[in-house]
Amino acid sequence: MRTTYVAVAVYAFAYVALDLNKLYALRYGADLGTYLQTFVNLQHGSSWNFGEWKPHFAVHDSWALVALVPLIALLPRAETLIVVQVVAVAAAAIPLVLLAREVGVSARAANLLGIAYLLSPATQGLSYDNFSENVFVPVLALWGGLCARKRLLWPTLAAGALLAGLKEDELLFVLWFGAACALWWDRRIGLGLVLTAGLIGAVFVAVEHLGRVHPNVPPYGLRVFNVGGKLSLVALLLAPFAFAPLAIGRRLLLGVPLLAEIVFMQPWNYEPSRLGSHYVAPLLAGTAIAAAFGLGRVPGFARAMVPCALVVTLLIFNDTVLRPGRWPYIVDWNAYARAVALRDSGQGALLPRRDEGVWAVSAANPNVRLDPRPDPKFARCPAYDTNAGAFFASLRGYAPAHLCGGVPVGP
Repeated sequence: MRTTYVAVAVYAFAYVALDLNKLYALRYGADLGTYLQTFVNLQHGSSWNFGEWKPHFAVHDSWALVALVPLIALLPRAETLIVVQVVAVAAAAIPLVLLAREVGVSARAANLLGIAYLLSPATQGLSYDNFSENVFVPVLALWGGLCARKRLLWPTLAAGALLAGLKEDELLFVLWFGAACALWWDRRIGLGLVLTAGLIGAVFVAVEHLGRVHPNVPPYGLRVFNVGGKLSLVALLLAPFAFAPLAIGRRLLLGVPLLAEIVFMQPWNYEPSRLGSHYVAPLLAGTAIAAAFGLGRVPGFARAMVPCALVVTLLIFNDTVLRPGRWPYIVDWNAYARAVALRDSGQGALLPRRDEGVWAVSAANPNVRLDPRPDPKFARCPAYDTNAGAFFASLRGYAPAHLCGGVPVGP
């Protein structure tokens, strides 16, 4: 396990640094500020935030996030959520390795599996994307799977309850896998998961009904949009694990509901099959679990995992900065200082949509609002800094004359 612990620490250090660079360059979207302000207001009993302009608990079944309120009360900064996000995603490698050992995988192969998980573009995208409830899905799903494999009733139910309390779609997945567990593994654990998720779901529906609100869900239909994107998503989830999940055969069908959520989602505010999207978190966890069992059946997959993960990450697709030709954002420290001053002022302000990056920093101030109306001046900045010369010059104190969200652009 020492190798896995070192890999987790290196990964966490790298992505905390990269995420802070993204934060300071004001490149985070609205969700980071939305959750930050939700946690700040929850200290006074309300999940209201001025990113959604409604209580967050009226949008999603996310009561499990209340556990973060004391931490945010102690450190009410966007940086706190960033560290929590990266550590939660990275820490999932530990129960994954333990699960692999539990199903008979050698120590060396299990460590390689953990490293492949950390190198997966889906893992890295989840760490580099906006904060969401789903950053906790891999670690909770993998701990739950490990406890279920060991036939530990109460720890498994606790993991299932926390998953069901993250978001309503995770609740449905717990019901699905609980039923599967009852049929094919352990009736007591499986029925316990079904009852736990069913009770949490009933309470959520009752509260929504009494409050006359509805969760924020996208529409679904039988028409499949961006078929190529969906196929690429599946391939890029399997490839970092050297396609070891395929070794479990028909058991892969247990993951169909996780894939169906993305495949049949109709066009929404962004393409949900983007590998770094938080929608992919359940599929990432399921793929990692399947890879552990696949290694148990065919140990030879282990030798190819890290090379495959490196190829996918560095040469094919990665939703983060860790790809040849990309560099960290260049920070306009004056712009960031203004965002910090707004955060610390306690004064009210209405930010236009073009200032989502400012909102992400300043939302710890409960009086700062993000305008819900469309912003005609919203400028789409380039996604990545590809100017190596400008980046290294910025390290020497020479910032480019023209930046768009931390990316050098022409005048």
